[in-house]
Amino acid sequence: MRQAPAQDRGARSRDAILDTAGELMSRHGYAATSISMISTACGLPVSSIYWHFRSKEGIYVAVLERATTVLLAALPPAEVPGADVTQRLDAFLSNLAGAFRQHPRGVQLLLGLGVVQKDAGAAAMAEVHRYRDALVAWARNSVSSVFALRDRPEVADELARFTLRMTSGTAVARWFEPDVVLETEPLRVTLPALAAHHGVPVRGTPVEGGPGEDAPGEDAPALGVTPGTAP
Repeated sequence: MRQAPAQDRGARSRDAILDTAGELMSRHGYAATSISMISTACGLPVSSIYWHFRSKEGIYVAVLERATTVLLAALPPAEVPGADVTQRLDAFLSNLAGAFRQHPRGVQLLLGLGVVQKDAGAAAMAEVHRYRDALVAWARNSVSSVFALRDRPEVADELARFTLRMTSGTAVARWFEPDVVLETEPLRVTLPALAAHHGVPVRGTPVEGGPGEDAPGEDAPALGVTPGTAP
C-alpha cells in the first residue's frame, strides 16, 4: 500500500524536473543549462535528477520527447477546409499561428533549438529529427491541400520547407524577444508567389473535383521570387 504513494512522488518529481529543464533549455539552450541550475530552480537535489535521468542528455531527450508528443498531437488536420486557395491559405496560416502561440516553449525547443543545436548527443538529435520529419510531412500535406498539389509532391515539399524555415526563424528570435509572434503576412504573400512560379493556379483555385480553375499565376504578386532548393 505504501508503494503507490512513493511512485506518485517519483512521478511528480520527474515531471517537476522536466518542466523546469524544458523552461531553462528553451530560454538558455542546452549547453548553457546545467544540472545545478535545474536543481536550484525545481528545488530537488542533484542526486534526484541523476536518479531519474542519469545525465543531462537524458533530461534533454526526455524534454524533447514530451514536447514532440504534445506538439504533434496539437497539429490541426492536414486537410485544410475552404472553397479556394484564399480561404484554405487563411485557414492554414491561422492554424499555424495558433499552434505556435499555444505551445511557445515546445516550438522553440524543437524548431529553434533543434536547428542550431550541435552540443547534444545522437539520441537528442535523433528526437529532434523525428519531430522535424513528422512536421515536414504535416506541412507538406497541408500546403498540398491549400494549393491542390496532389500530383505535384515536389512543389508541395518546397512550399512546406519554406514555411517551416520562416517559422524556425521566429522561434530563434524568441531567444532575444520572448514576446515575438509568428507573422503570417509574409507567408500569405510569398507562398502563392512560389506556387505561381511553378505554374500552380493561385486565384480562386477550387477544391479538387470542383468547377473550373483560373489561369496559372494570374493573381500572383510580382515579387521576383526565385524559389530556393529545399534542404
